[in-house]
Amino acid sequence: MNWKKILLSLAALVIICIALLGILALLNRHPQVVGLNQEIQYDDFAFAALGVRQAATIGNAPEPQRARGVYAMVTMKIANHARRVDFTFDKSTVILVDEQGNEYHWSADVQRTYDATRPQGEQCAEPIAAGASCVTEVIFDVPATARIAQVRISGGGPVGDVLDTIFSGKKRIALPPQ
Repeated sequence: MNWKKILLSLAALVIICIALLGILALLNRHPQVVGLNQEIQYDDFAFAALGVRQAATIGNAPEPQRARGVYAMVTMKIANHARRVDFTFDKSTVILVDEQGNEYHWSADVQRTYDATRPQGEQCAEPIAAGASCVTEVIFDVPATARIAQVRISGGGPVGDVLDTIFSGKKRIALPPQ
């Protein structure tokens, strides 16, 4: 037997399988843009933007935190449609997208300040039980001139985002003009 031929045949078979899986993924994905109060779903977990508002400061006097631009506060509903598995929501997965395609990530320090003023149940900090949902606000410090158009949920870093796009298509929640 010629081991070189066998290895080349196996390599060719693996490449063909990967190509077929890629084509199947591309054919099954579809872009999705929904409006306020409508869910986008990833597996058994769904996300909906219920509203967005702006604020210049967060926190109580005498030292509220002042935005570098403006705080965009997005009210999110997270639903766990699983039958048995809890889901832990990570606010850092919520990303705002402006009309030019620029992306804005949550402001962790400002979020902590804001969450300290809210009841624990309004933070979605605990695992969401199967079949349950929660509502929370996610805070962003965006330029005052930014025209925020959409919310997207990140798949977990650049690799997760690429895999989400390949397998699920682009999923976005359209926001009303600010």
